[in-house]
Amino acid sequence: MSVSFARPDVADMVLRVFQRSVHPELLETVSESRMQVGDCSVTARICRDGHAIEFRHGNQSITEAAVSRQLELPEFGRIIDRRLIGYHTHELKFGQLQYFCSYQLEQVSPEIYLDLHREMQMDARQCQLSAEFRGASENGPGCLSLMHCDPLRNGVVIHAYHTFPENAAILRIQSLFEWQGPV
Repeated sequence: MSVSFARPDVADMVLRVFQRSVHPELLETVSESRMQVGDCSVTARICRDGHAIEFRHGNQSITEAAVSRQLELPEFGRIIDRRLIGYHTHELKFGQLQYFCSYQLEQVSPEIYLDLHREMQMDARQCQLSAEFRGASENGPGCLSLMHCDPLRNGVVIHAYHTFPENAAILRIQSLFEWQGPV
């Protein structure tokens, strides 16, 4: 679960959503999981910067990337480009593909953060994907990324958590991807 490089600062995090696939070589993937849900395929990736999720049905796809704004991703097909601060939701529909996302960036006291960090380390054992990155301080906790995938009949709900120990912050993102066509 340990990786040797540090994550970008929480202030640099953005949500980018594309109405297309994003080439995986543009992302520094650390861990990946693929699943088939009905006629849909889902690829979830933990990246150095955060995560990327691709939901595909036939030739239609939606890709969500929670990454550093410094990461150069294509503008073609980008429909959301928003800083990940506070609490926000997005809902989109493209034909029969539906996407809903809610995220919250929460900063807590350092003491509470350490308790939450320990709990998340335990939760990592139960998640489909998890990774721990080196923090800025050698003596402090590392940065955690966890992804839990809940398959639906024709979609998936993915819960992603990313920690930022230098800011005592946790980014929580819940995403629903769903095909609403005939089963």
